[in-house]
Amino acid sequence: MALVNPKNIRQQVRADIAQAKFPYATRALAERTIVRSVRQCRVYRTRLGGTKLRPEDLTSKRGKGRPSEAMLRALLISGVFRAWTAAFRKYPTINNKNYPLSPFVRFATAVLMREGIGKIEDHLEEFRAYRKKCMVDSGFSVVRGAVI
Repeated sequence: MALVNPKNIRQQVRADIAQAKFPYATRALAERTIVRSVRQCRVYRTRLGGTKLRPEDLTSKRGKGRPSEAMLRALLISGVFRAWTAAFRKYPTINNKNYPLSPFVRFATAVLMREGIGKIEDHLEEFRAYRKKCMVDSGFSVVRGAVI
């Protein structure tokens, strides 16, 4: 699937939201949330690894290979999670591998594939584990995704 043109982000996200059958009252908020996270992800992706902040950075050794996009994925996935949670008022379910896709995973796949992110189920599970760890470290209790 090809990347979208920047002017078509809103239209394609709106179509994904309608296909996922979001409640009408929450569609505008969900669209705004996802479009903003996609735009931020694209801006950060163009600047990733190309910035030089101090003269010391010019002489220091940099790692070889592509820069890690883990935090960009987390930014985009958090926007998708936030939109789903705000719309449906419940934490999204992620299916197991090789099982039929849950409605949330279908919706997330449409958004994330367009941004060139693969292994979507793995990344969604990784983000959910990271979120739970952060919540527990902050003093909250998390049971099946719900913060108590």
